[in-house]
Amino acid sequence: MTKHRRLPVPGAFLLLLISSFSCASAQDVIANPGLPQYIPDPAVPLIALPTEFTSHRTNRDDRIPEEGFVEIANLKGPGSVRHIWLLPGENVRLVIHVDGTEKPQVDMPLKPFFAVMHGMKPYFVDCAAYNVLPNPAPGMPGDPGYNLFLPIPFSESCRITLHGPKGERGVAMVDWQAYEEGTALTPYRLHAAHRLETPARPRGGFIEMANAEGKGFVAGVAVGYIQRNKSDMVFHTGGMTLLLDGESKPNAIRGHNVEDDYGFTWGFNERQTRWMGCPYQVNRGREDQDGVFYRFFGHDPIRFSSSLVFRNGTRSDDMETVVYYYRVPGSKAPAIQTPAKWQVAGLLLGANDWDKFQEAGAVESLPAGEWPDKLTDGDRTLPVVTLESTRGWIDLQNIFFQRSHTATPLTILDQAAYARTTLASEKAGPAVLRLAVDDWALVWVNGQKVATLRHEDGLRTAEIKVELKKGANELLIKTNNTETPLNKRLWVIHTVLKP
Repeated sequence: MTKHRRLPVPGAFLLLLISSFSCASAQDVIANPGLPQYIPDPAVPLIALPTEFTSHRTNRDDRIPEEGFVEIANLKGPGSVRHIWLLPGENVRLVIHVDGTEKPQVDMPLKPFFAVMHGMKPYFVDCAAYNVLPNPAPGMPGDPGYNLFLPIPFSESCRITLHGPKGERGVAMVDWQAYEEGTALTPYRLHAAHRLETPARPRGGFIEMANAEGKGFVAGVAVGYIQRNKSDMVFHTGGMTLLLDGESKPNAIRGHNVEDDYGFTWGFNERQTRWMGCPYQVNRGREDQDGVFYRFFGHDPIRFSSSLVFRNGTRSDDMETVVYYYRVPGSKAPAIQTPAKWQVAGLLLGANDWDKFQEAGAVESLPAGEWPDKLTDGDRTLPVVTLESTRGWIDLQNIFFQRSHTATPLTILDQAAYARTTLASEKAGPAVLRLAVDDWALVWVNGQKVATLRHEDGLRTAEIKVELKKGANELLIKTNNTETPLNKRLWVIHTVLKP
């Protein structure tokens, strides 16, 4: 391997680097100035790139031909794209293939990739990941310059194409670094997930902005609203929820409310910073606003080791979203046995008293099997909602937020609900039920109580020994959502059956 000049790199960063590449020990790097050195990318610090490289630029100035695309870069690695400047046509898709994958890591309309949402005329955007610079000269074409700063590392190849109608512009400059053969390179590769719903589901639903498996981290997110439902403020959706690593070590991050999740309070204004901002906002009144906002996590990326489910609460407004994440190609989530469908019934009042929470209710004495549309518990009627699980997760917050909304959904707190499902077993005998819940839970299998869980400090995982019969086994959980934990708006269950 070619010798590299030693540059000053903080010791803590060296440890992070070595944990990622496992090409030498931290002691070797500190002691041996001949090993390659790396620095964190300023937009995505978890991506560390070599300090020794050859600088290159590719240029393209063309129109999209009949074939439907223009190739603006076809690079051979190891290397990393560090900056892209684009002057594209209006209806162009950005497609990026890294290291010869059949499926592109990025394939989406170009404008929302740069936080220009809902087909709007481009506006000024300025953040760590990219900027959009509209032409300020009167009488000149309004086509902006799009500049991308998210690093695109590649070991073997990187192919970037612009797709669109014949005659659309395909003008670009791609600045990239070439590294010497054998240079250790970060295993992470850039991905982007794009969603558009016009309109999104009513309050109580969610838009699933990303669903990925394997090892990676979230670098940022951009969301655009066009308000259609004028019954309340557009921001009152319940905010974001990230469900992480359900297959390996369940973890979750809960937002506060939409404007709070992006660093604002009491709505949005047109301010932009390096890591969070609002490049577009129209305020026609308290209950009639449109807006686009971004958040990049910089030194605080959201890491996942087996899977990511990234959701945001919705109302019946138009929503467009992009999640920017880095993932190790080929990394997979381990297989798990988990129920696919649940039924949930609630709400039960006064569930913040531990003794009262444990009192028997009518639902607990129901026979096994599917519930009807409504249940009765004393003098209360409990609507029943069917949920499909995602990677083992179900989210109760969304369904009850619809019925019990305030700007900060306090009415959901200190209340309880029942959830039932069926566990399938190929044989009779002992098994382990791995259950992650936040707050309290009472658990029954085939009518027998098997666990009493009092998780006062948020989401925790318990492994419960159970005895199963061959075939279908009834699982019933009574759970609550108290104001005690720091993650008070999180109300999820994750279930795995381990033989």
